[in-house]
Amino acid sequence: MSETPAILFHPQPDETGAPVPVFRPTPATAPGTWLDPQARATYSVTERARLPESLNGVAFTHESLGTDDWARFMRLYRDFPEPPEPESPKRRTSGVVMVEPDHRIWIVHPTNQFGDVEATFPKGRLEPGLTLLVNALKECWEESGLVAQPLAYLCDVERTKTVTRYYLARRTAGSPADVGWESQAVTLVPAHGLLELLNRPNDRRILPFLAEALNAANQPHGSGKPHKSR
Repeated sequence: MSETPAILFHPQPDETGAPVPVFRPTPATAPGTWLDPQARATYSVTERARLPESLNGVAFTHESLGTDDWARFMRLYRDFPEPPEPESPKRRTSGVVMVEPDHRIWIVHPTNQFGDVEATFPKGRLEPGLTLLVNALKECWEESGLVAQPLAYLCDVERTKTVTRYYLARRTAGSPADVGWESQAVTLVPAHGLLELLNRPNDRRILPFLAEALNAANQPHGSGKPHKSR
C-alpha cells in the first residue's frame, strides 16, 4: 500500500492567520547555484535549503518592514523621476524587476500557482495612500522577502482590467527565507532563462523593455529613457 503524501504548509500564515497548504511545491536548487552567475537558484518554502550569507557583496538579512517604513519610502522617493501614468480607467497595479550585479533577475512563484501563474515578477494592486513606486517596493518585500532600491522606471503594461507599472531595481537587504505566504518559492535566474519560466504572456511583454534597460546599462554612456506603455 502506498503512503499518503504528507501535507506541506507555508511557514507563514495568510492575512487571516490561517495556515496555507502548498499542494504542488516548487523544488529548491543545490546551494552552489546561488554563487554561479550562469545557474538558476531557487529557495523553496517547503525545503528551506540553506542560503549563502551574502550574494554579490550584499548580505541576506532578516527585515521586518511596516507602516513607518512605507511612510519613510514615500518621503525618500517622492521626487523619483518617472513619466505620467497612462490615461486609463483601469485599476492600477505596480511591481519590481530586480536585477543582481551578476545580471540575474529575481522572480517569485505564487503559492499553489494562483491564477495559473507558475512564475512572475513581484507586483500587486495599488494600496490607498501609497504611490505606485512605494506600492511596488512593498509588494516586492511581501512576495519575495527582499528589500529593493528603485533604479529607474521600466514600463507600463496594460492588461484586461489593469495597468501595471514596473520599476527596475536592485536588492539592498532582506532574504528569500522571509518570503510571505503569497509565494511558495523565490528564484534567481539568468536573463536568458526568463522566457522559459514566465508562463503568462503579460509577464513576457516586459522582457523587451528589460533587455533594452540592461543593454543601456552596459553602454559606457547609456541612459535609460522612459518607455511607452504596451
